[in-house]
Parts: sequence; structure tokens; C-alpha cells
Amino acid sequence: MKRFYWTGISSENRIIGISHIQECVSRHGYIVDYKLFSDISISLIIEIQECKIPGLYNDLTQSIQVSRPDENYSDTTLDATILLNITFTKGTGNMVVEVPAVPG
Repeated sequence: MKRFYWTGISSENRIIGISHIQECVSRHGYIVDYKLFSDISISLIIEIQECKIPGLYNDLTQSIQVSRPDENYSDTTLDATILLNITFTKGTGNMVVEVPAVPG
């Protein structure tokens, strides 16, 4: 299984940006794992068929800036892994998770 390393920058709010990224990935492949780093960045592990990688890249560039090395992707249906790290420009480093009050 081939691995590809991409980086991205999102100028959207973290919640909205993650939603757009999730929609793009779900059209082409699957998010198998993720790690949040406060509200500054997120790392995604994406499994996808190699022939679908150009389509994913084109969809992602509609909502975020994506840098990737120029690599040749085959037209095969072999699985590949994309390690995508996205930085949110509106992040502060102080992620607040609101917990609703529970009676009782």
C-alpha cells in the first residue's frame, strides 16, 4: 500500500472546515483515523483507491489550500493511504469544548 503525505491550510472556522473536508473525502475514500491538535490543526488518515486520488485533490482544493508533491498516481484500484495534516488559520490554541449542564 502506497503512502502519500499532503498538507493543507484552511481559512474557515474549524468546525465548518472539518465538515467540508469530511464531505470531500467521503465522495472518494474513507477517513480511518484522525487526531485533533487543539483548534489549530487536524491530522487525517485517509484510505482511497489510487485512481480516485486526483478527484479527491480537486475537491479538496475547492475549500482548502492543499500542497502535495508531484507524484504519479496509477489508474489502478489498489488501496493507498493519504496522511493529511490541515492547519486552521483561525485557531487560537485554546480549544473550548462546551459541556451541557445535566440536571441531577
